[in-house]
Amino acid sequence: MCSGSWSTKKCPSLVVFNLRRQQQKTKPHVSVAIRRRLRLRRLRAGAEAMEMVNLKLYLENRCIIAENERLREKASALRRENLVLRQNLSKTAADAELVPAAGAGAGAA
Repeated sequence: MCSGSWSTKKCPSLVVFNLRRQQQKTKPHVSVAIRRRLRLRRLRAGAEAMEMVNLKLYLENRCIIAENERLREKASALRRENLVLRQNLSKTAADAELVPAAGAGAGAA
């Protein structure tokens, strides 16, 4: 490689020679671009997965809200029916109290 002269201009050191050789073998801009593309793919895949989970949770939430509303309406109807039945019961109880009193008075006369 070097013949007779040990000057740095004509004979570069092994370190410099190895560095140049490594730089020629690896192309950092290509590997960075590949890594960037892979990272973006992973991010997109993660974002798509999160979007699907979000959609499933949203739909489940809407079903729960609809069922809650249906149960609320059913409870309201049962409450109204209960009030009507109580009123009927109090009416019949009041009528039952009046009937024996009228019957006892009619029997005494």
